[in-house]
Amino acid sequence: MAAMVVLLFLGLFQLAVPGLAQSPPSGTVKIQGFTYGGTGCPPGSAAGAISADGKALTLIFSNYTVLTLGNPADRRKNCQVAVNLSYPVGFTFTLGAVTFRGYASFEEGVTGALAAAYYMSGVPGTVRVLHNLPPPANGDFEITDQFALFLFAQCGESTVMLNINSEARVVAPLPPNNNKKGLITVDTQDLKLEQQFGLRWKSC
Repeated sequence: MAAMVVLLFLGLFQLAVPGLAQSPPSGTVKIQGFTYGGTGCPPGSAAGAISADGKALTLIFSNYTVLTLGNPADRRKNCQVAVNLSYPVGFTFTLGAVTFRGYASFEEGVTGALAAAYYMSGVPGTVRVLHNLPPPANGDFEITDQFALFLFAQCGESTVMLNINSEARVVAPLPPNNNKKGLITVDTQDLKLEQQFGLRWKSC
């Protein structure tokens, strides 16, 4: 089995920002449900569980691997995860930081990338991240994003759909070296509210 890649393990971003309020009372922010789909996570290829307190979601993928050898479609795959969040009226929030952990194995000349797009349904704007993985690569990696653009959920609402569309891709070198091997495997995606979801709160 390919080495585990933990994608989108969302960490707490604790930089003080003027105008931000304390988090809502404990137990009032919850993951109510989720859906997934994409070439990297077709129906039936992922297992997910929400924790008893509603603050954590773990997804385990069985088909989220890209590789240079094989069909062209195997070189790029995506997974769209939609997470339904509930929170108290009078607060709004945005993402603060995202940490990628993973495994990549590239022979010389192969390149690859991890990308993600974050947006909230009904809220204008999308936050995008792209990380190129230069060769040679062989082992685990960890990358943290701290967003310069903040995308706040709307005031006056108590639920929102947070959408996370991730993508892994690899590119083989030109002939005659196009038989070089490279792969990225995504095994799990962990989402945790409050301490590890990286939410920034403010009062409406």
